[in-house]
Amino acid sequence: MDKQLLYDEIPQLPEKTNAATVISRMVDGLGFRYHWATEGLTANEIEFRPVDSSRNMIELIGHIYDLAFTAHKVLTNSTSPKKELSNLEDYRQETLTLYWNLSQHLRGMDPKTLENYNYNGSTQSFPFWYLINGQIADALTHVGQVVSWRRIAGNPQPKGVNVFLGKKN
Repeated sequence: MDKQLLYDEIPQLPEKTNAATVISRMVDGLGFRYHWATEGLTANEIEFRPVDSSRNMIELIGHIYDLAFTAHKVLTNSTSPKKELSNLEDYRQETLTLYWNLSQHLRGMDPKTLENYNYNGSTQSFPFWYLINGQIADALTHVGQVVSWRRIAGNPQPKGVNVFLGKKN
């Protein structure tokens, strides 16, 4: 993991406070937490699963990528296809890029436009609010699992990660 990845720190605060910039900041916090939760994982943790019936770490990281892809696609109207990824470095790079681009898009979005966003599922449409309690909250939960699982597997998250300040000391 030699390459400098996004979200080693949380970016500066948005200049304005509105629904779009609040969601942007949530995404920034998610990106920061994901960056450090996945930093320094080894082959031992990648294959780790706490119980036989759960996903292993790379499957969990793949699920987080899927959640990032969906949130990005819906809120940016992206037509880019989902990438077929298989290794940690690619998942990290793509997931962090999706969150970064989504956050930047939200920072520049007119809040009135956000009010009209709908997530068109296969059978019905949902207002953007559902992405907060859906894909964004779910990703936060799974990033917490990554942190817990790596600790259980014997490789805790790097020391000095301060999620309140969004910096690593």
